[in-house]
Amino acid sequence: MECNEADENKPPKRKSEKHGDEPSHYWCSVPGCTSDGRKKANLIKYPWMRGVQFYPYPGAKRKAKLRKRWLQQVFRDEKYAPKRYHSVCSRHFIDGCPTEENPVPTLFPRNKVAKQSRTTTSIEKRQPTNSSSDSATVAETSVHSNKCAPMECLPMEDITVSCEGNAGVHIPLPVAHECVIEQISNETCIKEPCSKTEDISCGKYNHDHIYSKQSVEPRCSEDFVDFAVQTDLTMKDIHHMETMTKETDHIHREHFVNRITQSDSAVRRYLGVPSITMLFGLFAILDKVCTKLKYWSGKKSIANMNYETSEIRKPGPKRKLTRFHEFLLTLLRLRLSVPSFLIGDLFGVSETRVSQIVCTWINYMFQVFKPQLKWPSLQSIRKHMPRSFKQTFPRTRVVIDCTEIFIQKPRTPTAQSQTYSNYKGHNTFKCLVGITPTGAFSYVSELWGGNVSDRYITANSDFLDLISAGDEVMADRGFIIRDYLLERKAKLVIPPFTHKCGWGKGKRLNASEIRRTRQIAKLRIHVERAIQRLKSYKLLSGILPINLKPIASQILVVAAFLCNLSKPLVKN
Repeated sequence: MECNEADENKPPKRKSEKHGDEPSHYWCSVPGCTSDGRKKANLIKYPWMRGVQFYPYPGAKRKAKLRKRWLQQVFRDEKYAPKRYHSVCSRHFIDGCPTEENPVPTLFPRNKVAKQSRTTTSIEKRQPTNSSSDSATVAETSVHSNKCAPMECLPMEDITVSCEGNAGVHIPLPVAHECVIEQISNETCIKEPCSKTEDISCGKYNHDHIYSKQSVEPRCSEDFVDFAVQTDLTMKDIHHMETMTKETDHIHREHFVNRITQSDSAVRRYLGVPSITMLFGLFAILDKVCTKLKYWSGKKSIANMNYETSEIRKPGPKRKLTRFHEFLLTLLRLRLSVPSFLIGDLFGVSETRVSQIVCTWINYMFQVFKPQLKWPSLQSIRKHMPRSFKQTFPRTRVVIDCTEIFIQKPRTPTAQSQTYSNYKGHNTFKCLVGITPTGAFSYVSELWGGNVSDRYITANSDFLDLISAGDEVMADRGFIIRDYLLERKAKLVIPPFTHKCGWGKGKRLNASEIRRTRQIAKLRIHVERAIQRLKSYKLLSGILPINLKPIASQILVVAAFLCNLSKPLVKN
């Protein structure tokens, strides 16, 4: 079987190929090869694609052994399975196409496969015994020489070797654009250094060694190519490449950590912490409170995970991340709601490990930061009371409001009805938040279903237990809790309700009521600003995944604590 020059521009077709498939769909699946059928339409830009043909992989049933040999030579991943348009181009075959004598591709610029034993190939068999050395060309000398130059750094081009008795053998060989190959005898082949520096002119790696006569001598052109490829990479180079591959995750992780902690603005943007000093201060507190953590790995696993508190070595693989990296990972997930798989790629860990770290650290930070959301004393409130509150409502203790968080739609109909909010038109979680007159969060309730009213949440949470006699609670009209506050001798400050009238929309307010409404709205807007600051953590402003339901309340508390680290919302 020989290549037909007349069919040079026609790609091979499979028997199972449907009518209408074009040659441009084929592309070479050899690693490092850029041959693509689409490039043949623009030979001015890709002149090296002239005459390149594509040969699909042998059938998996009829030619299973040959197909296996092809896959071994191509050296892809073990799980690699060629698809419909995956092929091998003619640049990787000795004869320019698969023949009976050379049916397997062997010419690869970056082949790392160990040299396999082969029989004498067709070129050695076809070469005459009394060939004249005077008529040998430079290309013939490079093919039949005992010594050769490295080929990985050189591009593949098509060269036709004119041998006596077999003219026009199509052999793709590496050719240096800036190197000069001298015409010498069949026993030696010396490549002169490039006109530029040796370090960068001829490829990716710099090799100072020269191959001696004791090297393995290739018997034919196929052995010549494999010999050139194999001797170009030393064991030291291969070991260096493997080491660099293992350290890639470490390099990427350190680079990313340095990027997000390089300035105060970067820390605020990526992590939601006001400054670098405060970031390291928070981690110092967390690291000092508990030096060992029990990492979450299921509901039943926490009780059995006693290796952290004993001297027994931790089972399983060694952790790749430090505690500081895990702390940054959790803040990044909370602040930007980055998907777990993307965080895993940034930090070099699996998606499962990211979820485990986030669940563990959110619960840990909740235990440490929850006591810091204190209900301030009356003396502290009056000491830091802004001027705007002192002039109109000086006895205000807290400003309350309810906020809702969108969640993923639950599966069960009961959960769907309990979490559906008619106001938002979506399944939500709902909670009650309270701020001081300066704008800091002083109270955050647990999460409830979005179908619950504001009055119900206020009555069934522990908010009323914090109210003292003489306190004023500022809220919206929807909080009908005056009776609950009167029981505790407190006062509810809400905008006045409208009265019925016979003109316009049928509702009206008199002049004093309008003036009071404006005064309350001017101060109550600060709780809306605080909620907006809380929603700057994208995990709460987007659609919360339903699998984060067990730690949703903890996420809310941690975000509220981080908001309190910022500057006060209300200035004097």
